[in-house]
Amino acid sequence: MQKTSAPTLEEDLALAHKLIDLASTLACDYLASGSPAEIKADGSPVTVADREIELAMRRYLFEHRPEDAVLGEEFGSTDEAQRCWLLDPIDGTFNFIKGNRQWGSHVALQYQGNILLGIVSRPILPGRWWAAAGQGAYRSGTNSSDDGVPIQVSSISKLEGSRVTLWGDGAYSRKLKENARWIAPHLNAILELAEGELEAVIDMTGAPWDHAPLVVIVQEAGGHYTNQDGGTGLLAGEGFYTNGAVHDELLQLLGLNGRSPQ
Repeated sequence: MQKTSAPTLEEDLALAHKLIDLASTLACDYLASGSPAEIKADGSPVTVADREIELAMRRYLFEHRPEDAVLGEEFGSTDEAQRCWLLDPIDGTFNFIKGNRQWGSHVALQYQGNILLGIVSRPILPGRWWAAAGQGAYRSGTNSSDDGVPIQVSSISKLEGSRVTLWGDGAYSRKLKENARWIAPHLNAILELAEGELEAVIDMTGAPWDHAPLVVIVQEAGGHYTNQDGGTGLLAGEGFYTNGAVHDELLQLLGLNGRSPQ
């Protein structure tokens, strides 16, 4: 049997947009009809929509990328492979339940530890953000990729005066409030950083599927990401996102010297 050639990055990105299209359509259908919720063991909410959307995304991947692994929030991981798709069917489930517009889906592709591409959607705002390695970061003002425009982080180079925020409880908030312009945290903060509207965001509680698309979007927009161990790989827990220009100063302020991007 002739071996099938590996997909190109462009083909993978097109497939990722199809996954986001699928997730957005299903999520909006569930939003209109209602989706019962319950509380998971970790205290976070989950709905029927979360689970059914992830299952639909997994079926789509099994059909189009059967040799790839999948890691999703609701159903964990499949067998290991060099290529792994990371899925968050509804990021911001609490907002989804409450009718807040800041919710959407995450899709990313990781190859040998590197994030090749990522997409974040906000179907109700609407909006979609995406990036692929070496190809820049983009935003669409609609729930599609048709009208995407390039985005870029800000050029502010001093932490004093920088707009910063922190998602989740943490000991860093006092120092941030004393040394920079504090912005109330919200789900779109890292996306706003990639668009130049914030200079630093710390996510204290992110899982790999939370971080994955945001890492490549921020990096391709010219910013930096550092995990809690000082590298740039995906880890559950703390993620430090900046415009790059204030990254070292931020880490020094927080007592995390030596955690510059590798």
